[in-house]
Amino acid sequence: RRTWDEHVKDVVSIVVATTAQVATWWRTPVEFLFLDGNHVEEMAQHDYAAFAPHVSVGGLLAVHDVFPDPADGGQAPWHVVERALGDGFEQVSQTGSLRILRRR
Repeated sequence: RRTWDEHVKDVVSIVVATTAQVATWWRTPVEFLFLDGNHVEEMAQHDYAAFAPHVSVGGLLAVHDVFPDPADGGQAPWHVVERALGDGFEQVSQTGSLRILRRR
């Protein structure tokens, strides 16, 4: 926490809770959304649906563990990327399994 406070306290908000809890009250636009962790389809889709609408035009969405080939890993993050592309995001970067998309 000290590292966060020293370097990014003016631009990053730390919230410790489940996405289901936070989604009930979050209304603030975000410039950068990082989705990581859940490879269960229902949960990954919930996280995207709850928070992607808050990404500002020009803002970034980062999705980790994206594997188009099911033999390489779970499909839920890949499906989130596909959904985001259909919702007006464009992919701007890929590093390993991390995809970065920008809202148009």
